Amino acid sequence: MDTLAHQLLISTAIVSATVVIHLLGLDALQMVLRLHLERFTRWIHLDRMVVPLGIVLGLFVLHGVEIWLYALVYWKMGMLPNLEQALYFSTSSYSTVGETGAILSTRWRIVGVLEAINGMLLIGWSTAFLFQILHHLMWNESDEHPLPRGAIARRARSPGTSRPPRG
Repeated sequence: MDTLAHQLLISTAIVSATVVIHLLGLDALQMVLRLHLERFTRWIHLDRMVVPLGIVLGLFVLHGVEIWLYALVYWKMGMLPNLEQALYFSTSSYSTVGETGAILSTRWRIVGVLEAINGMLLIGWSTAFLFQILHHLMWNESDEHPLPRGAIARRARSPGTSRPPRG
């Protein structure tokens, strides 16, 4: 198999796995958060600290699992000589801090670069998740928002028209 095609196949498999892991992990975090809010908020009065801390720690665990997945692939496929180096490289690459192409051989460097893109997207997804959850939980908004709901939403088209109706 062509080296590039092999790298892309491996990367696609790992990206797919990390996206599924991330989706399931975010669902699990929401379930744990819901359980906490339903059962413990009556007697724990530190929720403004406990809930954000719990979400952030949960996200760290989730990203850790994804980083470890990459590290195990690097190590088991012989891309890097030992687990410690594979874990260091994976963490550096996933967080887009390190040099992804310089450490891996040319035969595998695309996998490292694609891990960096994958990590950037998953970290962005986690940031959006954290912001959405905290915004929802920390601000008690009523329907009396100064801006109209759906003001810039796409309007439904009337049958037989090519343009949306004017407001």
